[in-house]
Order: sequence, then structure tokens, then C-alpha cells
Amino acid sequence: MKKTAVEILLVRGELTGVPEKKLLKSRNLGTVDLVWPRTGIAKKSAARQMTFARGKVDFTTEPWAKRVLFREEIEGKCGVAVSISEPVTVQKLRKWAKLTAKVIIKEGADIVQSAMVGYGDIAAAPIDALATMIGESEAPKSIAQGVVDFAALPSVGESVELTIPLTRPLTGKTVGSVTLLVSAV
Repeated sequence: MKKTAVEILLVRGELTGVPEKKLLKSRNLGTVDLVWPRTGIAKKSAARQMTFARGKVDFTTEPWAKRVLFREEIEGKCGVAVSISEPVTVQKLRKWAKLTAKVIIKEGADIVQSAMVGYGDIAAAPIDALATMIGESEAPKSIAQGVVDFAALPSVGESVELTIPLTRPLTGKTVGSVTLLVSAV
């Protein structure tokens, strides 16, 4: 099966049907997963802080290095899943950053031990840190999530915007969206 190298960037996000949209400013954790990008790779994940102003965030004013989620080869069809957490305090963000650093250091030590076989686990460190927080009572809860199948990849040199509708986890009510820019490189 043919592989296509893609770059996936954040474009914008909107929370329209949640109480949090009324906040002047809210810091949320956003997680984006590529589901089965290739045979043998069940999921690739990226996470970052998203700061919404009255329920909206525009990522296009940020540097590329903050907007980029993935530069991956995709084989055939894959899925894209997005989750937005409830607003988190600065303390929770610091804890997430500390746990991320801890996981990176641990994975770095493991890599050195195994003669630097691979670096994939270091890229997963933010997700591992979030997973560590999930087991705790103070872990941020998901307020919006969505998933779409992505079957039609752009041709080399072309880009397409992919909008993922977000729903409330318990009600299934549509409460916003996240838009990504998918470019074939």
C-alpha cells in the first residue's frame, strides 16, 4: 500500500456549546491522535495547552513549531481523534510539564541503556504524563471530543483543511470543532 508523508498543523478551535465558552480566557489541554496511520502503528499522539478566548482559539498566529502536531507517513485510511479537557489551572499545567519531563528523562535513560535503538518513546512523553495524571482525582476531565475518518489524502504539494466536530462525552451534543491543516510533503 502506498505511503503518503503528511504534515498536520493546528488551525483553529471553537467551543460553542459548553459553559466554558463564556470564560474570558481558559487554558485547556488538547490531545490529537492519529489512529492507525500505518500497519503496525495503532496510534500516534500529540498534546499541548490550548488557550481559548471566549470559546475560540486561532493557532495561525503562532510559530510553526507550536502548531505542528505530526509529520508522519500515512498508509491508506486513518482516523483523527481530538479531545479537549476542562479548563486547567497553572498548577495542573506545571504538574503536567513536570511529569512530561520525568517521562522524557526516564525514556532517555532507557534509550541510552539499550544503545540508542529508537527515539519514539520520547515523542510520546506528553501523552504518558497525561496518562499518569488520569489516574489521579485531580486529572482534567474531557469536555469535548471528536473523531473522523481521513480517507482522502492530499496530493504532494497540496493541503486540505480537516474539521473535526466535537461533542460532549456524556450527551453526544455537538459543542464545537477543531480544524487541522493536512499537507502532503
